Amino acid sequence: MWLEILLASALGLVIYWFFSGDKEDTLPLGDGWWGPGARPTAPEDESIRPFKVETSDEELNDLYRRIEKVRLTPPLENSRFHYGFNSSYLKKVLSYWRDEFDWRKQVAVLNKYPHFKTKIEGLDIHFIHVKPPQLPAGRTAKPLLMVHGWPGCFFEFYNIIPLLTDPKSHGLSDEHVFEVICPSIPGYGYSEASSKKGLNSVATARIFYKLMLRLGFQEFYAQGGDWGSLICTNIAQLVPSHVKGLHLNMAFVVRNFHTLTLFLGPRFRKLFGYTERDMELMSPLKEKMFYSLIRESGLRPQ
Repeated sequence: MWLEILLASALGLVIYWFFSGDKEDTLPLGDGWWGPGARPTAPEDESIRPFKVETSDEELNDLYRRIEKVRLTPPLENSRFHYGFNSSYLKKVLSYWRDEFDWRKQVAVLNKYPHFKTKIEGLDIHFIHVKPPQLPAGRTAKPLLMVHGWPGCFFEFYNIIPLLTDPKSHGLSDEHVFEVICPSIPGYGYSEASSKKGLNSVATARIFYKLMLRLGFQEFYAQGGDWGSLICTNIAQLVPSHVKGLHLNMAFVVRNFHTLTLFLGPRFRKLFGYTERDMELMSPLKEKMFYSLIRESGLRPQ
């Protein structure tokens, strides 16, 4: 028994050392070009242009035609959503999009806040920029970069923006008032997609950092969830002296020894401090955690 514990502990320490190592806390800033063709020799146009969400009758009619011509196959019996989106339920969604959803009204909602675009590293980057309607005497607004994830977009911040930019009108303390910038990740929403391979969270972080500099913010706060949490973390790693605060609602923990205990815990429960209730929730690990994650991701293990 004790030999097994010693061997498991030694193996765990080796794995932990291998994956954690001594890595730099910061990342090199670098540079990039993600637009079509070669990078121009002339300086990039750094102008910031107003943008308005618009939908034409032609676009809507084309959408309606495609909805009407959709071909669906029956779902597997009793499959629910385990094998992807259930086609029987999809019929209801399509009917709602075609006959009930008010696209014009939604366009007006999207244009509630000021939209802009600017070229950064060859891509047309879209963002909304919302300033406080009024500031307490002697106060300045705190610049806050908010980054969405997949499959979200800038719109997911619409309900919280008034609480951040005008807290007093919503019964909150005005000790902290924010100026909010919500960009669209390249390829999402109204931001141009990369023409080159290799665009990742670090490159996106650098692009958004350049956006904040272009808006005149040498220091700012950052908030993100899902992909946004990784992008904002990368911003803090790229330019830590420029990020005054970082808030994440999805934390990535990849170097923590705790991950290894998930696999060793069922065999050495007391050694790692797991209770019987913990084991009920976690075991069997494959079915309780891995399969559940796969199903929620739209896949199905065979």
